[in-house]
Amino acid sequence: MYESGQHEMNLEATYPSGAEEWYCPTCGRRILLRLPPNNEMIIVEPGDQSASHSGSIGGLRIGPLQVAHREGDQVSEESLGPWIRALKDLDLNW
Repeated sequence: MYESGQHEMNLEATYPSGAEEWYCPTCGRRILLRLPPNNEMIIVEPGDQSASHSGSIGGLRIGPLQVAHREGDQVSEESLGPWIRALKDLDLNW
């Protein structure tokens, strides 16, 4: 159905609120993105969720999420408790 792998998204529109609408012509993924200070992403159409999506405009490039561990950062099981309870309350079927 879709071509998985790396997909390039295009900026389709910028709204007066500052939200940007991005579209992937390969799989139909469509998102609304609000940059700082709001930092929000709304997935309008998921498209191929297994593909890695990226896009750029004016030197700013969005790409796949990367998580890095900083040395010295520790996450305790206790600090994760509220997050784990919240996810259980959502009753998601993963």
